[in-house]
Amino acid sequence: MCVRIAFSPAESFTPWDAEECVITVPTDLTLCRAVIVVRAILAELAVVQPEFGAVCWCGADVDLLPRVPEQRRSSQVITYGA
Repeated sequence: MCVRIAFSPAESFTPWDAEECVITVPTDLTLCRAVIVVRAILAELAVVQPEFGAVCWCGADVDLLPRVPEQRRSSQVITYGA
């Protein structure tokens, strides 16, 4: 399974979730800094990185766009139209 990227507020996240193959990056980072973080985590996982960008262990480019933040969940249900 290829690595996936998630964005979450900086105060509450785990950088690497091995079960889900997800790297979590703080939402307040610029795209350039987010790539640096992703590359560093993948390098710690022994994935050789190219000079530019970031690649998964399968060799595919890691895409950081679109930047979709972590979904907020609510117990409230809203229905429209009856």
